[in-house]
Amino acid sequence: MKVLAQKLLALISESLGAQSSCIEETVGEIYQNITVSYYPPCPQPELTLGLQAHSDMGAITLLIQDDVEGLQVYKDGDWMTVKPLSDAVVVLLADQTEIITNGAYKSAQHQAITNAHRARLSVATFHDPAKTRKISPAAQLIGESSPPRYREVVYGDYVTSWYTKGPEGKRNVDALLM
Repeated sequence: MKVLAQKLLALISESLGAQSSCIEETVGEIYQNITVSYYPPCPQPELTLGLQAHSDMGAITLLIQDDVEGLQVYKDGDWMTVKPLSDAVVVLLADQTEIITNGAYKSAQHQAITNAHRARLSVATFHDPAKTRKISPAAQLIGESSPPRYREVVYGDYVTSWYTKGPEGKRNVDALLM
C-alpha cells in the first residue's frame, strides 16, 4: 500500500506541473499506520454514527471496504455514500496534501455510518509525515500569482491539535488558512 500511496502522490505532483517527487519530498519519510474498523449492526442506525465527520490529518489514506455500505464523503453540501466495489481501494486525500498543494487538492471530509442489519469491516492505511516534519505549501507550487494559502505547521503539533480539539465534524486544516 505504501508503494501505491507514493505513486499516487507522484501523479498528483505531476498533475500540478511539479516534479513527481514534489509532494513526497515535502512529506519526507512516510510513516504508515494501519487501522481495522469493525462496525456491528445497529438496530437504530439513524441514532448513531460509526465515525464522526472529519478529514484525515496525514498525507493520504487508502481504504479497503467489505461489501457493506457505510463510508460517506461530503461533496457540494451533501453526504454521499461510497458504493463498495470488490477489489477496489478508496483513496482519501488528507490534510497535509491539501497544505502541500496549496489547496489545489482538498482533503476529503468523510464519516462512517452504521447499518441496521449487517456488520461492516474496513481496513485503512494512513500515510503520514514524521511528527517533527514542517509542512507548508511546496515551493514549486507557490509564486507571485499563487501565494501561500496555508501557514507552516509542524506535523506533530497538528496531530496534537487534532486529538486535543477533535475533528468537531469539520476540517481542522481550515485553521491554517492565511
